[in-house]
Amino acid sequence: MKILVVLSIALLLSGCASLLPKSQDKPVQPWKSFEEARASYDKIEPFTTDLDGLRALGFDPFATPNIRMLNHAQVVEIVLPAQLPAGVEVPPGIRECMKAQVGCQGFFTEGGRQKRDRVGNFLLDFMNFKRHTVTTGWNFSALIVTVGDKVVYKQWSGSPNIKEETVNTNPLGPLQGIGASPGLYY
Repeated sequence: MKILVVLSIALLLSGCASLLPKSQDKPVQPWKSFEEARASYDKIEPFTTDLDGLRALGFDPFATPNIRMLNHAQVVEIVLPAQLPAGVEVPPGIRECMKAQVGCQGFFTEGGRQKRDRVGNFLLDFMNFKRHTVTTGWNFSALIVTVGDKVVYKQWSGSPNIKEETVNTNPLGPLQGIGASPGLYY
């Protein structure tokens, strides 16, 4: 009788997706969406925007977490290929950076938000037969190069709409990992 009650409860819970785990990455940053990050970036004007302007837009490595400061060699390595093809010109801001050397600094930021929801059948997930995870969110990266007090170069990349699905299937369910050997011993 107890087994019947437990099975009945498990069957009732099998449709309760709200019982499945969820997780969310929330990096500390001034932008709540891809559009906000991009709008802030778009306000930066090379050879016009100064360091105070960058700070006001949220690109301050001392106040905004997760902004990496780069030296001139790192900036050049990121922007230019090892072998510059014939006929390709070095962007003016990068030329300025190369001339300034220690007077050049880069700021690199990566931000975004991701949310992972496990969806599907609770019982199959709970018993480790089938786990279906949907990941949604966005990411935005920007490189901003300054010489002295002025921005001389900028570039961005990102994904405004991330959606990924992962399905893990274990035919043996909770028994799938039993007997797995961590390695062979000789």
